[in-house]
Amino acid sequence: MEKEKSPEVPVTGVIYGEIAYRVALLGILISIVGIVIYMISNGYLDKTCLLNQLWSGASVDAIWKGCAGIKTPEGHWYLGMLSHGDAIAMLGISVTCSAAVLGMWGGLVGMVRSKGGMYIAFALIVAIILTLAAAGLIVIKE
Repeated sequence: MEKEKSPEVPVTGVIYGEIAYRVALLGILISIVGIVIYMISNGYLDKTCLLNQLWSGASVDAIWKGCAGIKTPEGHWYLGMLSHGDAIAMLGISVTCSAAVLGMWGGLVGMVRSKGGMYIAFALIVAIILTLAAAGLIVIKE
């Protein structure tokens, strides 16, 4: 009986996968460090208040108003507060969310190098859409 040969994985898929995997792992590690810091020290939001509000099913606005006394911040609010564990955890979440964006740009470079034909245009479109969405410039609203 002949051994069936498995199909080769395209180089661009490997590039995308490696970049997305490593960036996601980095983001997860940053988040874990942030959570540990948050649990052993004070954060931007009071831990007890935050957990009570989360368990009671409060809305995002109610949590921010009740625990921080402010309106729900927009954008990357945590960048100015990286001395707090919860802000570090949010940075980790942000890094993890950017994994697909960075992986797609890496895959696009790999596709250009391997002369991917018209798929280069599709990869470029997807990379641009992901980048604009991550930057908050395009938003899907219900």
